[in-house]
Amino acid sequence: MRNTTILSVYYRHKQGGFTKRLYRAYQAIAVSGQRLIYIATETLPVQGDNIQPVIINMHSQEGTVFYWPEFYIRAVLKMRQLTRQHHVSTHFVFSFFYATISILSSIGLSVKTITLIRGDDAFDANFKKLAGLRRFVHRTLEYIGVRGSAAVVATSRSMQQMISQRTGSDRITTLSNDITTTPLTIATYHPAETLRIATVSVINERKNLGLAIEALAELKHLPWEYLIIGPDTSHNHLAASLKQRTQVLGIAERVRFLGWQDNAAALLKDCHLFLFPTLMEGSPNALMEAMGYGLPCLASRIPEVTEVLQDESLHFDPHSTRELVEKLRQFMTDHNYVQQVIECTAADRQRYVFDWDNCIVQLINKPEFT
Repeated sequence: MRNTTILSVYYRHKQGGFTKRLYRAYQAIAVSGQRLIYIATETLPVQGDNIQPVIINMHSQEGTVFYWPEFYIRAVLKMRQLTRQHHVSTHFVFSFFYATISILSSIGLSVKTITLIRGDDAFDANFKKLAGLRRFVHRTLEYIGVRGSAAVVATSRSMQQMISQRTGSDRITTLSNDITTTPLTIATYHPAETLRIATVSVINERKNLGLAIEALAELKHLPWEYLIIGPDTSHNHLAASLKQRTQVLGIAERVRFLGWQDNAAALLKDCHLFLFPTLMEGSPNALMEAMGYGLPCLASRIPEVTEVLQDESLHFDPHSTRELVEKLRQFMTDHNYVQQVIECTAADRQRYVFDWDNCIVQLINKPEFT
């Protein structure tokens, strides 16, 4: 393997599937024998002999209006300095925001920017303050990122098509996430027993957890409990609002908000069903992990999910409780449907068992062949 240096940037650690996949990519690059330098505001929880952090000590406090402009400008300058100092020819980033930092920092230099896209920031802007302005900014970053990157790699075909339509580019390719989890001994469910349902997800509007709560409230006459595993990232205390809603609906004792769990598998092995009511995903990493564990799954009928779970019996409308209520009721009362969901989920698992790490290394070395 060539003894090269790859440069990346990400502002700080955040819990969730995004950073787990980012760190895994860093480790794959380092294990391949290449040096990985990343720029951040703190040391990230990813280690390796060939991984080197470069820390920007911020003057502004996160959450103030000065934070992101300061980070952006200093990251551009630091990335340019390191690119020249280490003769870097490849920048590897996750998202168009970081792609524009790479592109600006390498003006006049022979640098390839490789951009992996794991979500639609323009869509997420709809759930935040100043949504119109945020959408405009993210669409602008997207346009610059596509035009300035040597390779843009989405995590699903639907995202690839969406970005291609918005930017007019046909150079975007797809590398799906893989399934890395191994089957657990999942508790056997028999109708009439208490159904233990789980969702592993950060809590924000896009994850649509309110739909699951409303649907389950219509099934109070049946025995179930619901675990929501993940932190609140909504910036408007959505978890507290959802907890209050469970009290109003009279199901607070049956819905447990567990926050971030380092070992979610220990909880999932005692569950019978994984529920994924999301409105939009880049690649549904939590869903794929649940499939790997061997949990039967029901999930939103959105393109990013139906690419992974292909059987219609596993899908429901994420905008209405009616279909989800019926499928949950059927799961709790019909043994044949339970078996159908188990078998259909298992059938889709094998398509996502492949060497993702090697694909990342190949992408770094030969982005023109993506």
